[in-house]
Amino acid sequence: MSFAALVVGGTLVVGQAVGLGEPSGCAATAMIAGARANVPVTADSQQRLARFDAASASAQAAERATDRHERRKRCADALLAYADLAPEVYGRERGESEASRARQLAAAASLGVDAYVSPRAPLPAPTPEQQWERRRRRLVGHTAASGVFTGVGVAMMTVPWIVLAASCRPESFCEGYGAIWLSGFGAPIFVASVIPLGIWATRLHRHLRARPPGLALSRGRARLELHGSGLRLDF
Repeated sequence: MSFAALVVGGTLVVGQAVGLGEPSGCAATAMIAGARANVPVTADSQQRLARFDAASASAQAAERATDRHERRKRCADALLAYADLAPEVYGRERGESEASRARQLAAAASLGVDAYVSPRAPLPAPTPEQQWERRRRRLVGHTAASGVFTGVGVAMMTVPWIVLAASCRPESFCEGYGAIWLSGFGAPIFVASVIPLGIWATRLHRHLRARPPGLALSRGRARLELHGSGLRLDF
């Protein structure tokens, strides 16, 4: 066997090992199946399920196709269909991430790169308890922020007058321009924050009353931590 034949044979073996051959399936297949499993079967979800079935049919057609161009086109169509459906199933944050990844794979397929890669394992859908806890934290954050601004407004309307009354003698004339000026700023802050405080506190109270049975409410202490390029308040 000549040296050139050995080189060619070795190249073919290495090419198959690193994936230069035809991969096994379209990435959209597993992505669509994972998202469809999170859609409840109800009368209102029939139209969405039909869209999932159409996208799944396109992904299966891509896997059955023998022509490379047709296989890439059908797989890209299935990925784009999944990108439109992901935000409706997973919510805004995760759905946009999944849609962006699917569109990148579809763009790669349209440029001649096979989108036959191993997809990430689908993350489990959040449980009702996790959704309840996430909303509780959001409501607590809004209530605390409104409470802080309300306290600032109250302090600006009361503290200057208390200081003025403590430092002013009965026989002397005291000018209260500073107290009037600070109160003029504190009153709008108080009015603008006490209304949201009442709204958020009411929503938080109702949400706590709707706590899922058996869910223990964690009463940890608030912590202010560095997170990335900013600060994060955990409570």
